[in-house]
Amino acid sequence: MKALTLNQFGGPEQLQIQELAIPSTAPGEVLVRVHAAGVNPVDYKIRKGSVKLLSGKKFPRILGRDIAGVVEQAGKKSVYRAGDKVFAMLPFSGGGYAEFAKVKESHLCHIPEGLTMTEAAAVPLASLTALQAFKKEGGIQSGDRILVNGASGGVGSFAVQIARAMEAYVTGICSSRNTEFVQSLGANQVIDYTAEDFTRLEGRYNKIFDAVAKSSFRKCRKILTKGGVYISTIPNKGLLMYQALNFLRNKKAYPIMVKPSGGDLLVISDFIKNGLVRPCVQRSFPLEEGDKAHELIETERVRGKIVLQIIS
Repeated sequence: MKALTLNQFGGPEQLQIQELAIPSTAPGEVLVRVHAAGVNPVDYKIRKGSVKLLSGKKFPRILGRDIAGVVEQAGKKSVYRAGDKVFAMLPFSGGGYAEFAKVKESHLCHIPEGLTMTEAAAVPLASLTALQAFKKEGGIQSGDRILVNGASGGVGSFAVQIARAMEAYVTGICSSRNTEFVQSLGANQVIDYTAEDFTRLEGRYNKIFDAVAKSSFRKCRKILTKGGVYISTIPNKGLLMYQALNFLRNKKAYPIMVKPSGGDLLVISDFIKNGLVRPCVQRSFPLEEGDKAHELIETERVRGKIVLQIIS
């Protein structure tokens, strides 16, 4: 099969097309012919070697944790059949930037009708990150006030929509060029971080989701309600220290370490079917231009998601 592989840490030029064997599946796994693969910030961090403790140093490796495609092969007792359109988030080991990927059946979900493969590939990791973050400390209740920092990005754009689908009042933080985009996602209020420091707002929030990990619990806790929760996408030492002391405080701090889940993806799928959530793809690239996709994602100025097109 054709795959975009990484053979050593470094810049986008280290991503090279290579012919590899089609992965063999074990019991409980499904072989998927991948049509499109999402590109996420964690991909370029692995490529650069910034997260070696988590990623390891084994080469060659295939990056990519978001896939959308068609079932090629499934077990006799599987609920999936050859030809089913499916999407999934893969584990940290990746494998999405290739023509085929093996996936645990428990991580799979049927693609909602009406979504293209490109749109479906934009969904899994980012939407699951937001959904699993909002499950912290009892989830979101109708009328809760939710603040999303980085509301225009891949995770943030889903977070705004998921919180609104759960009937929360949502404040989105973004730059001025993305204000209209975040409003179109359903945010009740949008604040331009270049003009106003959101950590000095007079309002109080039940949950603050720092989807870009650009702030901190220390700065945000004064705008949390009693019993409020701050959640960040990066588990730095400071945040882990605050988390360890959660039992002493009525305001909590958590990192979110997203996990593959077909069940959670089904929740997102239902939101999509009901018109409450939609994936936003800024741009797609052919697999052979994965280096260009990485150059763009590394700017950290992407609106929504970037996708690699494997079957056009």
